[in-house]
Amino acid sequence: MSGSTNTDATPDANTGYTVAALVNMALEQLGVGVGGQNADAQGMASGVMHLNMMLAQWQRRRWLVPNLVDSAVASNGMSVYRVGPGGDIDIPVRPAQIEAAYARLVDSPSFLPATGGDFASVDFDGTDFFEGGNGVDPELTVAAQFDSDFRDDQFNTQASYGASPLPIDYALSPISSYEDYAGLSLKGLRTWPQYYFYNQAFPLGELRPWPIPQAGQWELHVVYKAPLPANLTSESTVNLPPEYWDAIMWALAARLAPSYGQQPNPLIVSQAKSALATLRAANTQVPTLGMPSILTPMNNPFWWPGLQIQRL
Repeated sequence: MSGSTNTDATPDANTGYTVAALVNMALEQLGVGVGGQNADAQGMASGVMHLNMMLAQWQRRRWLVPNLVDSAVASNGMSVYRVGPGGDIDIPVRPAQIEAAYARLVDSPSFLPATGGDFASVDFDGTDFFEGGNGVDPELTVAAQFDSDFRDDQFNTQASYGASPLPIDYALSPISSYEDYAGLSLKGLRTWPQYYFYNQAFPLGELRPWPIPQAGQWELHVVYKAPLPANLTSESTVNLPPEYWDAIMWALAARLAPSYGQQPNPLIVSQAKSALATLRAANTQVPTLGMPSILTPMNNPFWWPGLQIQRL
């Protein structure tokens, strides 16, 4: 292949092997380019395309992605927020699914009564909490309940809290299908958000919170799989954790075998499975098991003590 291509197999500590080096090592497992020879230009171009396609497939598997990312958008009262390149939540790759979502209350909501409603300003403003401002009785402040020396030493009056609002996060439960979302009778309901539906539209996904949060008072956060590189060239470096290099080489070798009229060697398949198992062990995160609310004592009218151990 062209002498301008970087085939150096020495990895950089921060960025990893080059694509050309990984493709060449994968082809060597198939007997192509053995003896110091590199793949020809066509073989390299095909190997790079296969690598990009393989990483695009890996992107959709939670256990092959090294980390999750949290992105947010300020609520503006819309019912739909676009997710993807150039969208309301501007991220490089449209996620196939949202792993988790939550809403952050960033201030005292404007739609609550002027008197504070369920949340008085004291709950969000550190100055009011310590100084008794905005109509809060000074006798009910921290200064009246704790020794002032303790307050000064441990809380540093309002220095530790400041006068900024104290944001609170509320988890949003997923609506699993468009059919379930379509079944909502009052989709335009505007109040405290509790659920979200993510429509995997292309090229931009659609995040639909419900009820619709008021503008200016909420941040909507989504947690999704970090994008894997999928537009690599032969000169690119594979900027992934070191355990990915081995997995890419062996999986790519198995993928390229049919292009050279070969069946994947059992040793190649075994090594690829072993390397992928390492990635699974490194990346797997198991959320805490949740139970439907109807099965909990507080929400099930048919619950009685001992029901949880009955065998029905």
